[in-house]
Amino acid sequence: MHKITHENHNCLYLNHVKLIEQQYAEFTHDKERYKLKPELFNFKPKTAAEDKNVGSQNKRKRKADAENEECEELKKLIQPFREEIQNLIHQEYVKDLENIPRTWEEKLDFPKFYGANGTTDFQTTKFQEHDFIIPPYCKFYNHNINDVRQILPELEKYDLIIMDMPWQNKYIKRLKKVRDSLAYHMLDNDSLQNIPIQEMIHANSLVVLWCTNAPQHLNAVQNDFLPKWNLQIVHTLKWFKFNTEGNLISPIKAQGYKQPYETVFITCHKNRNLNNLDGIKSIDFIASLPSIIHSHKPPLAMWLREFLDDSVHFKGLEIFARYLQPQFTSIGLEVLKLMDKRLYNKIQS
Repeated sequence: MHKITHENHNCLYLNHVKLIEQQYAEFTHDKERYKLKPELFNFKPKTAAEDKNVGSQNKRKRKADAENEECEELKKLIQPFREEIQNLIHQEYVKDLENIPRTWEEKLDFPKFYGANGTTDFQTTKFQEHDFIIPPYCKFYNHNINDVRQILPELEKYDLIIMDMPWQNKYIKRLKKVRDSLAYHMLDNDSLQNIPIQEMIHANSLVVLWCTNAPQHLNAVQNDFLPKWNLQIVHTLKWFKFNTEGNLISPIKAQGYKQPYETVFITCHKNRNLNNLDGIKSIDFIASLPSIIHSHKPPLAMWLREFLDDSVHFKGLEIFARYLQPQFTSIGLEVLKLMDKRLYNKIQS
């Protein structure tokens, strides 16, 4: 995690691999630890042929690529930071990586189950002949979020809640037609807002919502979800994705086109005084070299924990989780999917 400052603006650069490794290191005394494989971040620029293929598959009619005021503002915001972001990526990126087997695209039908690791050591569990690693101090429910009230008595009031919601998405629908295992189970906005977040927060909780750039979803968060969940916006910012050459994964375009960023809403209880959260609001955007695995978001706990009541012993909850983190309870239909041992290198402390 690296804060970059230019004049009165700040960018928070996130290194997904190092942040996860740091989280693991803080909570284990085990000599053997695990680190995400660098091949998972081999996010190379698309070739001309790939760009052409993407365009031919996208048959949606769109408006002309007219630049609008927001596009220009975003470009001006990012430009002063590009050189330092490129330098950071060049420092962390391991060159000459081979393509990794795409094991995460295998079809895995996880049953409903509950698990936990209350020790300081990594544990391993087996499913369909594959090993999955369980980091220290975590709990997890492989459970349908639509039925989350069934396990609500077992849950708590959490200091930090993170949700990367499975929004209705035309791209994912197209993936499902190609191969069902490539896509995730989507929920409509009515189902999403029925998640009882208001019953899992306290007066000083922070709730993070990852959102697509579709106007209907952005509007739903602000006008429907937050009022129902008794939340208010602390800060809205964008996560910009850069490729291994240090350039945006695609150009910033007018609304309606695929963008090189996603929107992040950081929220808190509607009655909370926002004055002590100015540190969050000082960050204008976040940036990183993303994972090649779709929707494999960078962890935010190492940044946001300093704004919690207890930055050391906080209780985290991730809904629609696909990997496990220490100090978090994780809920979703694929909570172990990205804990597949084949995605990690074993390291000695």
